[in-house]
Amino acid sequence: MARKERRSERKRAAAGKRAVAPVPPVRPAPAPAASPASAALLRQASAHYGAGRPAAALEICREVLAREPNRPDVLSFAGMIAVQLGALEEAIGHYRKALALKPELVEVQYNLGLALERSGAHAAAADAYRAALARRPELVPAWHNLGNALFALGRTEEAVAAYERALALRPNAESARSLGLALERLGRREGAIAAYARALALRPGWPTASSNLANACFAQGEMAAALEACEAWLAAAPASIEASALKALALNELGAREAAAVLYDFARLVQVRDLAAPAGYASLAEFNTALVRHVEAHPSLKVPPADHPTYHHPALEITEELFAEPRGPMAAFETLVRDAIAAYRASVAPEPPHPFLAHFPREWRLTSWATRLSGWGNLVPHVHYDGYLGGVYYPLLPEIVAAEDQGEAGWFELGRPPAELNLKAAPLVRRIQPKEGRLLLFPGYMYHGTVPFTSEERRISIAFDLVALG
Repeated sequence: MARKERRSERKRAAAGKRAVAPVPPVRPAPAPAASPASAALLRQASAHYGAGRPAAALEICREVLAREPNRPDVLSFAGMIAVQLGALEEAIGHYRKALALKPELVEVQYNLGLALERSGAHAAAADAYRAALARRPELVPAWHNLGNALFALGRTEEAVAAYERALALRPNAESARSLGLALERLGRREGAIAAYARALALRPGWPTASSNLANACFAQGEMAAALEACEAWLAAAPASIEASALKALALNELGAREAAAVLYDFARLVQVRDLAAPAGYASLAEFNTALVRHVEAHPSLKVPPADHPTYHHPALEITEELFAEPRGPMAAFETLVRDAIAAYRASVAPEPPHPFLAHFPREWRLTSWATRLSGWGNLVPHVHYDGYLGGVYYPLLPEIVAAEDQGEAGWFELGRPPAELNLKAAPLVRRIQPKEGRLLLFPGYMYHGTVPFTSEERRISIAFDLVALG
């Protein structure tokens, strides 16, 4: 699979191939204690667990097991609590001992599979699920999670069979969506589209399956179906950035450029602001120098792994969160960003009505990171699915960006879709010249990137997103 295909699959599956465990670990009822002291301790453990104090409950279970080590019920209870606390090795040990004492405990066998899968032992998890199914073949969650384990192992055809068995026993949205992911990996995209549609029929409006369906339709070149999927998705989640991004592309690809232009209202929804130096800095140049030093000294600045969704190419380094301590000049930068967002909200014309403005989040937080291009390169077109309003600021630019004879090299570009979507229609595009001290604001659903450039100088930009809360 090519790198871009890996990135696309990872993005589509970002919500998790095992996003939903169909049932949680099963808590068996403790058997009668062998001694009054153990009975009293188990009552305490149950009380602690019921009151939301699992660590205290697990400690008491350990005390009971020190007295009576061959209690399958207590071992299973302790294993369930240990999984919740992240003590996977302990949980696996408790479950295995319980099964050695009483192999017919199907629920314990299933819970062992969950613990093994969470620990990354997918082959052993598959064995545990098969053991549970050997005793109870109608156990739907075990078939589903067997599919998950097999999918993780790359045994995709076997995963398909497991998901289909789960669906035959009891139709459920989780298994239908997982079946779609497996079929798509096998290149059986029409079957995947049908599986995603079935998932949505079983759980209308499910954003994760909606994303899978729309992206699969795009990959198949079925633009009318993709648009229909996006419309249904937006009806259920009108603030979805990904749905709006794909809808605009589908409209344009279908020849409905005027409708696409309503979403890509560059003149109204994109703002360019040239900032002044914030308080505490003698000049904008001094502030930009401080930002550059902060970014280049940041311990997280690096080229992302090649299989990571944020990877672009080896000349592009990216930091992690910059609105985290120690903030340094980012504290003043955050104030500038918040002021710019307030001015944006106050100045964007509310009429005619627009879905982006209608669903602007009432409560939000900011996140920020920086990119450094060293000598050459570009940001490939992308969107940030969590960012409702996006932005970028430029503290350092190579001279080529200001040159009039370089074909807009290094400029910021909005509207161009990723090459891997293989779209045919001419995109709706706006290019903006970056300048040191310039801040741009734009709807998060607009694909954006940069025009490639070659220079011996560095290009540093600080990006930020307004992320809805709740």
